[in-house]
Amino acid sequence: MSKRQISGRRFPVLALSLCSIAGVAACPAAAAEFDDELPALEVRSRRHPNDPRVESVTTATRTASDPRDVPQTIDSVPVEETLSYGGRTLADALAGVPGVSNTSDTRFDSFRIRGFSAAGDLLLDGMRDDAQYVRSLGNIERVEVLKGPAAVLYGRGSGGGVINRITKQPLPENFGHVSAATGSYGRLGASVDLNRMLSSAWSMRLNAGREHAGSFRDHVDGTRQYVAPSIKWQDARRSWLLQFEYDTYERVPDRGMPAPVAAVDAAGKPFAFSLPSAPRATFFGTAGRDTIRDQNMNWRSVFTHVLDGDWKLRHTLGVLDLRSTFDNTYVTQSYVTKPRDYRHVQRARYLQDMTHLNVQTGVELSGKVATGPGLHHLLFGIEYGWQKRSPTLWQAGAAPVPITGPDRLAPVGSPPRPYAMNRHRVSDYAIFAQDRIDLGRAWKLLGGLRGERFDVDSTNALNALHARRTTTAWSPRLGVVWSPAGAHSVYASYSKSFAPVGGDLIGITPDARGNTNDLGPQYNRQYEIGVKSDWRDGALSTTLALFQLDLYNRRVADPVRPGFFDLNGLERNRGLELGVAGRLTGDWFVRGGIGWQHARVVDAEPKYAGKRSAGVSGSNGSLFVSHAPLRGFFAELGLVYEGARYADRDNLLELPAYVRWDGKAGYRTRDFEVTLAAVNLTDRDYYANATGLAQIMPGSPRTFTLTAAYKF
Repeated sequence: MSKRQISGRRFPVLALSLCSIAGVAACPAAAAEFDDELPALEVRSRRHPNDPRVESVTTATRTASDPRDVPQTIDSVPVEETLSYGGRTLADALAGVPGVSNTSDTRFDSFRIRGFSAAGDLLLDGMRDDAQYVRSLGNIERVEVLKGPAAVLYGRGSGGGVINRITKQPLPENFGHVSAATGSYGRLGASVDLNRMLSSAWSMRLNAGREHAGSFRDHVDGTRQYVAPSIKWQDARRSWLLQFEYDTYERVPDRGMPAPVAAVDAAGKPFAFSLPSAPRATFFGTAGRDTIRDQNMNWRSVFTHVLDGDWKLRHTLGVLDLRSTFDNTYVTQSYVTKPRDYRHVQRARYLQDMTHLNVQTGVELSGKVATGPGLHHLLFGIEYGWQKRSPTLWQAGAAPVPITGPDRLAPVGSPPRPYAMNRHRVSDYAIFAQDRIDLGRAWKLLGGLRGERFDVDSTNALNALHARRTTTAWSPRLGVVWSPAGAHSVYASYSKSFAPVGGDLIGITPDARGNTNDLGPQYNRQYEIGVKSDWRDGALSTTLALFQLDLYNRRVADPVRPGFFDLNGLERNRGLELGVAGRLTGDWFVRGGIGWQHARVVDAEPKYAGKRSAGVSGSNGSLFVSHAPLRGFFAELGLVYEGARYADRDNLLELPAYVRWDGKAGYRTRDFEVTLAAVNLTDRDYYANATGLAQIMPGSPRTFTLTAAYKF
């Protein structure tokens, strides 16, 4: 059976790589063979090349597992489908994934999974990728979403789940793929994917691309370019993978539009807002000056070694080096406070120069042990991570502008002045163990435990202030799978995660009032039951899941002491999700799912208790049906659905639900393919997401993308 494997973590500069390998050789260390142990995804030969499913995943257990044997919900999104529709970001790839909400702003990726933030729970091949930037899909094979707490495998997090980008890696074959795309609003881009066997032991792969695109929004455009070489060496017992990626993304920042005030109380304070009244192309920044530039470099290495027939050792090391700069004028409030004016909006201008460095390394030992009636798949690991984030920020005033037709060239209110200069450092130490037990054909048990210490050290260089905080926590997971029939699995699971102070965006406030820096962690726990099934002789797969996910120990402001917090709050989300993927008949395929959820603040400050979580809809999903023969004409039609959700945590404005129809058609031969895709076929007006009442992003009107590709 042919295999396409997608590995886990990686490594930095060549010098560090050589030192690492030398260290691994000195102790009998290496790592699990590429086949089994990667904290990412393994894609085996499929029943049909266009089948949207994968047969083996490792994101959920860090060891290769049949998805039906994992007691947790996993969604796999093929990136090639997103690219064919003109999508280029994680937000594009995850649109319509049940339980996933897009809360990204113009600066960086941000999502909620099952109602809880996942801004710091982004991974790249299983390694933490929590810096603030907009990620590329150019070098990505698939995106996996593991829903529910995953701290036992990946450490601290907000508890909703993790989003894992899985990169393209060298394969033992020769092939190439070049493509060019053009489309609405001046879109023009090209990419290349070249894989070569250099010898029986060495293979290399190069991915590179460049694209420029405008927008339906006035004055907004962006240019991205990337290059990602990788090389792999492998013999009968060892393998070594080295990867590098350089990516730049320059764009005009766009935070959307403000919501007009709809009603005020006797004191003139707004208590209701309406949907934006300006045309959806209206830009509220400063034309010709606003800009963002992200430049990131990733070095990754995986060295693996088979100790004997059943035991393997894997060592990983990775470095992420990001520099992000911006100059952005944007709306901070939907009205002007002094003097009070509801026909104009308040704006501010911020400039930032930020560097972010992640260094992570780990060693894992995995193997199998038979004891009586059970076969144990054991995994032990240690990890160390070091992070440094250094943002320098300037602030300037900006003139108010009319809410319906702003003057984009309005003068700024004041020159930039230093606003913040912070230096944050984090060290993270962890040990973990996992046991996946096969009890005959019908029963499988899963248990895991992780101990972690999180140290954060922050300095305010402007005011010479300093603060430190250390948090320790244990994160467990338990699960059971019962397969009464070969095609169906019933499962139940419990998992827990922790979110320490300073663990999300990396850093604490040195001069924070009250007890902010002294608080213990918040915790998430999830109970999930479900059924995973194969139908029609394995051609079609479905997943049904019921869950309850709680955020407890939630920080709640003390009503008596300003600046002090109590750890007695609770947020809860209960929901149901249904997924389907596979082959309907012949060359007809389906992929999609739908989720219903009830996300509420249960215990909190009185003004928030009982409110719905901001940005989280009660239901969402997608469904696509395609006719996809290996050659000839092909076509696909589908819909993306998002239910109503609130733009703000006060629940003052609800964004309406929408259904967006997308479709594509094309023709392919053995070597050539041309595709015409359309997003929002019916040209419907809708609101894609919001990060507050002052920043509501309208959805794109009908757009077209024409792509031509050649394989060799």
